[in-house]
Amino acid sequence: MKIYIGWDSKQKEASEVCEYSIHKYARYPVDVIHLKQDELRENNLYYRPEGDPASTEFTYTRFLIPYLEDYAGWSVFVDSDFLFRHDITSMLDHIENSMIAKNRAVFVCKHHEYKPKADKKFLGQPQLTFPRKNWSSLMVFNNSHPSCKLLHPLSVSNKSPQWLHRFEWCRDDQIGEIMLLWNWLVGEYESDVKGIRGLHYTNGGPWNGVWGQDYEDLWLDMYEEMIGYPFQHIKR
Repeated sequence: MKIYIGWDSKQKEASEVCEYSIHKYARYPVDVIHLKQDELRENNLYYRPEGDPASTEFTYTRFLIPYLEDYAGWSVFVDSDFLFRHDITSMLDHIENSMIAKNRAVFVCKHHEYKPKADKKFLGQPQLTFPRKNWSSLMVFNNSHPSCKLLHPLSVSNKSPQWLHRFEWCRDDQIGEIMLLWNWLVGEYESDVKGIRGLHYTNGGPWNGVWGQDYEDLWLDMYEEMIGYPFQHIKR
């Protein structure tokens, strides 16, 4: 099982902490890959114009994963701004052993449509409201499914953001569901909820100069455990 983490050169600490948290709780080894846009461009796998609206370097590249895996097996994508508090392999085992798994192209947390509490995201990015917002921030791809074969360098580099992120490349009944506790939207959902398995700092965190979010202390503790010294940010 391969887990791809989005990589953005402006917030690499987030990706590194995300990976560390995955390994920390996984009960058996997992193969983690950082999805780097510059490497995909160098290999002629991604050529979307760099001026296209995107909040991160992996906004669109995440949809290349079935192609990168030769349309075989199962693969996971997760945004860089996640912190896992539970064994992610248990989520994967549950999906793979599900009776409906083979009929689903992708599994996601189906967040209800919501209006973000803040007008801006990290680094001054506008905080927009749109259908299926944050569904694509954690995806488990059934790479061999026929609908996933619509995802390839040509489509990912040319299709609209809506086609990609609103899952217009597959039918609604081909989208399986993961419980929200795996993709808990920090700052949007209530805090101090028991059983949270994946914290998603969708509004930013210390790595990009956003301070005061719920569960900030957990991210800082994980960083210090990983590196061996406290996180310091020049803009704090």
